[in-house]
Amino acid sequence: MDIFLRLKRDIKRGSEDEYFKYNKIKEDKKEEKRKIRKYTKITAPTKDSYVVFDTETTGLSPQNHKIIEIGAVKVKEGEITDTFSQLINPGTYIPRFISKITGIYTRDVENKKSISEILPLFTDFCEDLPLIAHNAPFDMNFLLQSYEDIGEEHNFSVIDTCALSRKYNKECEKHSLEYLCAYFDIVNENAHRALSDALATRQLYEIIREKYKTPH
Repeated sequence: MDIFLRLKRDIKRGSEDEYFKYNKIKEDKKEEKRKIRKYTKITAPTKDSYVVFDTETTGLSPQNHKIIEIGAVKVKEGEITDTFSQLINPGTYIPRFISKITGIYTRDVENKKSISEILPLFTDFCEDLPLIAHNAPFDMNFLLQSYEDIGEEHNFSVIDTCALSRKYNKECEKHSLEYLCAYFDIVNENAHRALSDALATRQLYEIIREKYKTPH
């Protein structure tokens, strides 16, 4: 997810309320760097069975903000076998600038299940497969904080396609999902919605995996 840069671009000048929220989120992000949530990192694109996932959230701080959507794609031996897509009631309103980015409004989630109801479904969906996410620290921090909030701990193995792109896509000037989709002609029909971003990330991972398998 590239929410932070998009927030800066999308906030209109002259809106003191939005400017305050933006700067508050920057401070929250700095605070989050002090809390490291542990998971096992996989640094090579060698897996052909995995779950690619993405989250949409009310902000950038796992301690102060909430997940509003989880989307995921299950792949076994290189083939998509299932998908997961759930809107989540965060128990609070969704800020206007987040709705502008994601298209998810408070009214869309007010009758949806809470994160405590969705996480067991997501856990079952993932089985024991490794997880893949683009800019994985962001999504994993939110995911692990959410598990912590309901009194659960999980040790996930995680592949970060953003880190892989920096290593294997040296020709790319940037490594945001938006840029990489444009560079590799990956169609992301509903960018900044969790399932669509997860599907795009899956395609990106497979592109990188083919590069890794090709002798240099």
